[in-house]
Amino acid sequence: MKLFPRVLLASALISSLSFSGLVNGVAIIINKEPITLYEVYKYAEHFKMTKKEALDLLVRQKLEDAEIKAQGIEADLFEVDNYIKKLAQNNGISEFDFLKMLKSQNIEIETYKNDLKSKIKRDKLYQNIVREKMQPITDKELEDFYNANKSEFEVATSFDVVAYHSSNEEDLKTIIKNPMATPQSVTLKTELLENEKLNPKLQSLLGRTKSGEFSQIIKLENSFLMFYLKEKQGVSYIDFEKAKSSIYSVLYQQQEQKVLSDYFEKAKSSASIEVLRNPS
Repeated sequence: MKLFPRVLLASALISSLSFSGLVNGVAIIINKEPITLYEVYKYAEHFKMTKKEALDLLVRQKLEDAEIKAQGIEADLFEVDNYIKKLAQNNGISEFDFLKMLKSQNIEIETYKNDLKSKIKRDKLYQNIVREKMQPITDKELEDFYNANKSEFEVATSFDVVAYHSSNEEDLKTIIKNPMATPQSVTLKTELLENEKLNPKLQSLLGRTKSGEFSQIIKLENSFLMFYLKEKQGVSYIDFEKAKSSIYSVLYQQQEQKVLSDYFEKAKSSASIEVLRNPS
């Protein structure tokens, strides 16, 4: 269950570090708000990232907090409770069982709700920025994307593949790096797979794999599987009109991320930032 988006985990982690971190030295002061070395180190360790990446994300969070305050964005308990209800529904359980599960994982409910409140505020901030800054996506942009990424809209009647099975995922990764490698755990089988007989997951996997390339590795119950796609047979293309809605979703997400990134890069460039110590 994906219960904790990174921003929510980050909020919980940072809130627990804010006071103890001060005794370990301040790395940066941004708009009079400190970011401690302790926060940077713990953030990097927890999310398996470099200290620079951790510091960049902490700076971004401070900028977001300042903008939330400036815009007077709030979130109430009603919104938090509704968010929890939706999380429970998405995970196929009742709200009671959801909260019970959190407790079983030693998660304080009030802390969790406070972190959700912060996330809701951030979501509202992002919506405000996107609504103000986002430009409409034109039909020409949709058509240009379709023409530039035609392979993504291929539909094949069958796939000529070599299937690689292994109990060891690393052995499959070795083959991707060196196709001549022959790890003992790997078995090969040449197959002609008919598209209409495949489950949607395999249809999608092979559909987005290019001829002459390996597919992503997928986990089975007790083993791992990947394909080398020799050739797609009976190839046709999804009509542009039918593909428009999915293209729009892709472009919208791309532009949304760019709008937010540009917005906070501009905010960062105009912020008062004093570097006291560089994390190393």
